[in-house]
Amino acid sequence: MLTVTAGAATLIRALNLNAGGSHGSGLRIVIDPVHESLSMSLASRPAPSDTVVVSFDTRVFLSSDASQRLASRTLQAHTTPTRSSFFFSP
Repeated sequence: MLTVTAGAATLIRALNLNAGGSHGSGLRIVIDPVHESLSMSLASRPAPSDTVVVSFDTRVFLSSDASQRLASRTLQAHTTPTRSSFFFSP
């Protein structure tokens, strides 16, 4: 199961707040079928087949393919005054 750090959860909450998201919204991670790469976006709710990871009062929705690919990974965030980014660590 994907692990979400406190820093990543804080960034997800900030993005949701800035986008006007509700309490049940979260970050959705899918695999782009054309490029086989991960894609992230904010979502108001999970898709019916998504796995929902709740950590630090934040929700991450994983498509079934993304859930398998990220099963043993940790979602982290790096934030500076001018830029924020997510990354995965083993």
